[in-house]
Amino acid sequence: MAWSAQADGKTDEAATLMRLSADEEDAIEKLPVTPGPIVLAREQLGYLLLEQKQPRLAHREFEVALVNAPGRRGALQGEARAAALLAEKLR
Repeated sequence: MAWSAQADGKTDEAATLMRLSADEEDAIEKLPVTPGPIVLAREQLGYLLLEQKQPRLAHREFEVALVNAPGRRGALQGEARAAALLAEKLR
């Protein structure tokens, strides 16, 4: 629903829906024998915020995603992209 809202230009609604999903997912404990999500909601929130040109907020979300699931390639790549965009703004 969040990505649909983003596609429809409803950026605030998209961010709110994705943040709710990420918070809910973070609150669920996963047993070590059960598979985790393919793409974490928190990681998706980071990418959504990058799309909305909010690299500072995105960077924070990728950091949280990496605390919850260290070493995830998608979160590492998103964090690097957000950091690069932040560095560009400082030039």
